[in-house]
Amino acid sequence: MKVKFTMLVTPMIVLSLGTLHAQTPSKPAGGFDRLKVLAGEWQGTDESGKPVTSTFRLVSNDTALEETFQSDKDKEMVTMYTPDGSRVALTHYCSKGNQPKMESPAVTATADEFAFTFTGATNLASPEDTHLHHLVLQIDDAEHFTETWTIHEKGHDTKRVFKFTRRK
Repeated sequence: MKVKFTMLVTPMIVLSLGTLHAQTPSKPAGGFDRLKVLAGEWQGTDESGKPVTSTFRLVSNDTALEETFQSDKDKEMVTMYTPDGSRVALTHYCSKGNQPKMESPAVTATADEFAFTFTGATNLASPEDTHLHHLVLQIDDAEHFTETWTIHEKGHDTKRVFKFTRRK
């Protein structure tokens, strides 16, 4: 009797779990979906006209966006963008060896500007050590975007502006 009961109940539980999983609504991605349009290769210049490149690719089953930034001074800095509810979070793996973490306010899937604010960092000995403290990413159109970095060092902020065009 016990064996028959187990044989009947086990498939019902498995089917119930599958149905529960299928009915779970997906989380709204908000602005993160808008950032996905950046996937591809970009070439640009800094504020003094020096060349820079940036490559964006979707990773982790399209749940994260990886940016690899290259300049004559900085070799392959990586920034990972991920959805956090209606906000977008990022971790910047800096050539200075620290990893600032930032988050945007709530953004929609139609947003063109993402203003990321510092929330903390790993491998940063002091808040006064040089680190990326603020980043504004502006999607100008399908072929152009701009990043404005605010670098914090010894109590002072310096802005660096990078303008990018999609590689053909």
